[in-house]
Amino acid sequence: MQTRTRGMDPRIKDIAAAAVSFVVFVALLLALPAVLEPGIAYLIAVFGFIIVMSVAGYFTIERFR
Repeated sequence: MQTRTRGMDPRIKDIAAAAVSFVVFVALLLALPAVLEPGIAYLIAVFGFIIVMSVAGYFTIERFR
C-alpha cells in the first residue's frame, strides 16, 4: 500500500533536475568557447554538467531522508 507524502513526486524532481542540468550544459557549451580555447571550454562544460547533476542528485536524495 502506498502512502501519500507531502510535496512533489520524486520522479518529477528528477526530471526537473535533469532538464535544468541540460540547460546549464548547453549554456556552457555556447558561452565558454567564446571566452576560452574550444578544447578547454568543452572540457569545463562537461565537468560543469557533472557537478550540477551531482549537486541536484545529492539534494534530491537528502530530501527523501
